[in-house]
Amino acid sequence: MESSVKVVLLDDHYLVMEGLKNRLQEESDIQVVAAFTDPRELLKELPRYEPDVVIMDISMPHIDGFELTIRLKREYGSKLKIVILSGYDYEEFYRKAYEAGASAFLSKQATYGQIINAIQMSLSGHVLVTEKYARPQPDKLTPTEREVLKAIAKEKTNKEIAEEMGVSQRTVEYHLASINQKLGAKTRIGAVVRGYERGILGWGDDD
Repeated sequence: MESSVKVVLLDDHYLVMEGLKNRLQEESDIQVVAAFTDPRELLKELPRYEPDVVIMDISMPHIDGFELTIRLKREYGSKLKIVILSGYDYEEFYRKAYEAGASAFLSKQATYGQIINAIQMSLSGHVLVTEKYARPQPDKLTPTEREVLKAIAKEKTNKEIAEEMGVSQRTVEYHLASINQKLGAKTRIGAVVRGYERGILGWGDDD
C-alpha cells in the first residue's frame, strides 16, 4: 500500500485493545489513529480521524458491534471497512456480521498476522465473513485441488508443492489452472482470496 492505512480500534477491554494497538503500530503501513472503549464516543469522534478501517469487538455496552456496523456503513458507506473481532464463534454471528456489512469477522483467537491480512484484503474490496456462512459451492474443488490451494496459501512454490505431493511441476500447474478456472481467479493470490471468501480455506490454513 502506498500510504499508511488509518485504523481505529474499539473494544471495552482496554488491555486487549492496547495489545492489538501496540502490535499494529509495528507495521510500517498501518497507523492506529484512535482507540475507544465506548461505541458512543467512537460515533461522536470518528469524523475527526477519517479512518480507512475500524476494528471492533461485538459485545460492548450501549451499542453492540452489529448495530454499530450498520450505523457506520449507513454513514460512511463502502469507503469505511469494518473488521469485527469476537470471542464467540457462532454461525449466527457470522451471518449477522455479513448482513450488517462487515468486511471481516475473526475470532479473537486469530493471530496478528491474520488480522493484518484481513485489513489488507478488506481494503481490496474482499469480504471475509463467509468462513461459516454463505459458502457458494466450496465442494467444486477436488481433494487434490484443495490440497494445492492450501499449499499456495502457505506461500509454497510449485516446485515445493510438487515435491511434497510426489508429482511433477506440470501437474501442479494443471491443478492451479483448474483451481483458477473454478474459482474465477486469475492469479495465485486471487485463488487464495477466493478460497477464504468461499470458506474453502480457514484461518489456520496459512500457518
